[in-house]
Amino acid sequence: MILTCALLCSLAGSAVLAQQEPDKGIAGSAVFGVASDSPFEFFTFTFENDVFVGDDDGFTNGTGLTYGRGPFLSFDGQIPELLNRLTKNIYIQSIPNRVHGVAYMLFQTLQTPEDISIAEFQPDDLPYAGLMVLQTQLYSWDTNVADQLSLFLGLVGPAALGEEVQTNIHRAIGAEMPQGWDFQLKNEPVFRLEARRVQKLYRNYGNHLGFDVLGLATIGIGNLRTNTEASLAVRWGSSLNFSHATFSLQSDRQVNALSLSDRNDFFLYLGAGADLVANDILLSGNTFRGGPSQEIENFTNSFAMGIVAKFGSLAYVFQITSKSASTRANSGREKFGAFSITYPFK
Repeated sequence: MILTCALLCSLAGSAVLAQQEPDKGIAGSAVFGVASDSPFEFFTFTFENDVFVGDDDGFTNGTGLTYGRGPFLSFDGQIPELLNRLTKNIYIQSIPNRVHGVAYMLFQTLQTPEDISIAEFQPDDLPYAGLMVLQTQLYSWDTNVADQLSLFLGLVGPAALGEEVQTNIHRAIGAEMPQGWDFQLKNEPVFRLEARRVQKLYRNYGNHLGFDVLGLATIGIGNLRTNTEASLAVRWGSSLNFSHATFSLQSDRQVNALSLSDRNDFFLYLGAGADLVANDILLSGNTFRGGPSQEIENFTNSFAMGIVAKFGSLAYVFQITSKSASTRANSGREKFGAFSITYPFK
């Protein structure tokens, strides 16, 4: 966790810098063009599923839709006024010489135990759970450092429509029908406030292709999930200069920066992370009500590899993730794949 402490201390120190006029020159890359008052807009569709890796338990399915805007030099007039006022004097806006962006993602996640044919409660496996969340994410970056500040608001339980979605999908494709949704988590509002810093630790860029090493530190708090995570990633490809701005080890849930390039670009990445988790409602169960739960593993690790590419008018992410067991009831690694497609317009 040394990397987490170092990067978050750097983030805290940056927050006290005086406000200055952003430098328009840092937005002049092939990826982001020139930041302006009429930025690019884009839509992204995201699909995550463990069938990508030949599995069908635990994390079952995730689907998301994202609308985003960027890059621009100031949040004024680009985000809702209340959100602008709340963040006006904190680091995400006050660090000088930065370019900015914003994204809103509506995401649904489904979770089931290993054997969905059992109609009885399974106390020794993951609980059934549906989760629906709206994530608002603010971005601030320069040539070497990017900050991402996110607010998650949503709900878990029957109101998230997990049972209906999985049942209808399985019926449509002729798959086995899940039998245990009567024992899912109960309805509960959820929230999470998350800060992430992405920093270039090394870079070697040529005229077209190059590689870099990124350090990532994340800290989040809320009844949805409370954790701190440190990660390292190596990337190789084209237009790496500014595509670190929205990078994470779950890149399908981020803005695809290459979608704003005026040419075909790509990069490959390989990363590893260590996570210290205090609570996770999908595993720990409802916060204020009794119900299904599992004892979580407080220390976990993850590995991810993927490709980010832009061809023609569309941009793509494909990724495979492997995580160590998130509960003490499970010993095997959790694996799933993810795919996203982005369409930019102006």
